[in-house]
Amino acid sequence: MNKTEALQFLTDMYNDIVVGLNLEKIPVYFSEEYYQVTDGVKTNKEEFTKHIATLKEMVEKIRVSPFYDTLFDEELQTMTLRYTVDVTKKNGNSGQVELIAIFELEGHKILRCNEISCPLNNADEFKEIASVSN
Repeated sequence: MNKTEALQFLTDMYNDIVVGLNLEKIPVYFSEEYYQVTDGVKTNKEEFTKHIATLKEMVEKIRVSPFYDTLFDEELQTMTLRYTVDVTKKNGNSGQVELIAIFELEGHKILRCNEISCPLNNADEFKEIASVSN
């Protein structure tokens, strides 16, 4: 992929998976060997799917900002993104989390993701939103 294709691919993934919380679309974007490390916690594809299912249970609405920073390495097929996520839980509480994510792409699938998250407000309630799971 080139930078434009990778950015569109990841934008589509965020819309379908993070904003839309569409579990059925996970195989469209993520390799069978997928794993991610979020705030030092490593999870595989099955655990990531559980994370999205947990978010679907607890979240009323998620909005992803436009990407503030993007960096693409065409040779390595890696895309680094910085953005914020606005989250409204079903209990009515809301918060904002900043994320920096580095995606490794392979054959139009996401192979790996390394990300760090930082709650910008309501830190106690939203500090684990990027990795919460049942």
